[in-house]
Amino acid sequence: MTPIKKKYETDRLILRVLERRDAPLVQSFYERNIMDFGKYEPLPAEEVHTLAFHERCMDYETDAFKQGKLVRFFIFQKDNPMQIIGTVSYRNIRRAYYGCCEVGYKMDMAYRRRGYAHEAIGFANGLLHRELGLHRIEALVMTDNTPSIGLLEGLGFTREGLLRDKLCLKGVWYDHYMYGKIFND
Repeated sequence: MTPIKKKYETDRLILRVLERRDAPLVQSFYERNIMDFGKYEPLPAEEVHTLAFHERCMDYETDAFKQGKLVRFFIFQKDNPMQIIGTVSYRNIRRAYYGCCEVGYKMDMAYRRRGYAHEAIGFANGLLHRELGLHRIEALVMTDNTPSIGLLEGLGFTREGLLRDKLCLKGVWYDHYMYGKIFND
């Protein structure tokens, strides 16, 4: 069981853990960004963009959240709480001796370069450190994803190495940089 709540607010944003009933909102988020997100999805677009797919994902994420293994926040603007503008997820949460997890994120193309990702991820990183006692957060990023690299470095992540042929997308293997953020307090 996780001590993480299902809703938080920052200066401009609402971060919410969603459930199956919210799958249409999630589907709409992916549909609006199909051209961009499709480049990074290992699954075929015709599967990823169905309501049934998102319902299954929401069921899985709800169970994993209850078990304390995963937290996925969907990001909303405070003045538009019914349209998802991004997501930040923490998976493979390992407490006790490891005290670490992996972070992943996506932002709606129309809401980039406004500081929303920095605000949401920075808040959520601190939250998981405080509430779960995590010492380390890891992130993988494709080597040519300059905006994401800048975001991670701006959030205090350090490039730790190169993972060769880490992920296969549409038959092509891609290298990824490994980033880590350590909380020293």
